[in-house]
Amino acid sequence: MTFSRINRVLSATTLGAFLLLSACSQAPEATAQAEKVTEKTAAATTYEPIGIPSGTYVMDKEHGYVTFSYSHFGLSNPQLRFRDIDASVQLDAENLENSKVTALIKSASIDSGVDRFDDHLNSDGWFDTAKFPEITFESTGFTRESQTTGKMTGDLTIMGTTKPITFDVTLLKAFDHPMKKSPYMGLEGRGTLLRSDFGLGKYAPNVTDEVSILISGEFGKSE
Repeated sequence: MTFSRINRVLSATTLGAFLLLSACSQAPEATAQAEKVTEKTAAATTYEPIGIPSGTYVMDKEHGYVTFSYSHFGLSNPQLRFRDIDASVQLDAENLENSKVTALIKSASIDSGVDRFDDHLNSDGWFDTAKFPEITFESTGFTRESQTTGKMTGDLTIMGTTKPITFDVTLLKAFDHPMKKSPYMGLEGRGTLLRSDFGLGKYAPNVTDEVSILISGEFGKSE
């Protein structure tokens, strides 16, 4: 082996050893930085109490709304609602992920603002409310994303068909109601569904298959 080749081998070996030592010397610092990131992430997912106690909260029927909308030939976005709703929250104030929501809607209470259209929607060609008088929702999980927001999954049943649905949920406010003299909270949920999944897909795509849902309600602690 020539002297120049020996010199190149030694140089490569020295460089490799230097890089290895540098990596080892930096490992504790990198570990410390990783631990700081982990601690920061953990701190970011620590939330303040929401301000009301755990228990059963029942929707105030004078302040509960379930509305839905869709596109009608691209010409308008009708806003329909249900008028007869019962809903409750089993609230775990310390661990909101353990909370549960149930809702029952009387399907014949659908309200489009047009009597003739309401009769049409109640018929067996649409919601068939004589045969399927109730729409139900039961939550199956909740993932918290911030102090006041999260995603709630659940099972929605319309006309005897049950499908999973996800709502983006916002806690609007939680406090001791100054007039009701009891703990109250305001919740809002937004989600979408395909009406064809429930046998309601007529006239798509002129009337869009996708339907936007908005739920907004005030819930008071039951005695």
